Amino acid sequence: MHDCPGCRVPLHDHETVCPSCGTRQPARRSSSKLFEGETKKPSVNPMPFIIVFVLVLAGVAFAAQSSWVGQLMTRGPVAQDPLANVTAPQARQMIETKITEGVAAVGGTASFKYTRAGAEVDKNSEGPIEMAVEVALQQAEQRKPIMEPVKELMEKAQVTTLTMNDPKLKATWTYNLSAAPASATPAAAE
Repeated sequence: MHDCPGCRVPLHDHETVCPSCGTRQPARRSSSKLFEGETKKPSVNPMPFIIVFVLVLAGVAFAAQSSWVGQLMTRGPVAQDPLANVTAPQARQMIETKITEGVAAVGGTASFKYTRAGAEVDKNSEGPIEMAVEVALQQAEQRKPIMEPVKELMEKAQVTTLTMNDPKLKATWTYNLSAAPASATPAAAE
């Protein structure tokens, strides 16, 4: 704002003639208007291009979801096999621990013997082995909850035959590693 030099009426910067006395006002340039230029309307409307770009992106995203890339993005984390990094001796130790805990839970005892082709071997030896367990159970039905969690470890432990013997009950149970196709998960057969 500025005052008219003739009548001292306050004027706005955009007024070139004083409305009170009619005196022509000198052209003033403010520092902010130095950088203002005449605004031009764009020669091309950018809105249709923006809309087409967004639609193309949406189409690409939809197409990617139905491809193998989209399936990889949406499948989530892959569940890892908890036994993937377990060695055969470690799996044998896990079998021994589970059987010992299960037998102890029902008030019995267990002892283990490892053989290969009839000769006694160390449980940490490499290659397939047979495992003999001597237990003392109260009832024959108590073996099932003890052996069920162990069956899945037999392949990883390379235990081809697991024999459970109970001299008190005069019973022997043999679990063999079933010969399953490579694509199926092997299970122990009773």
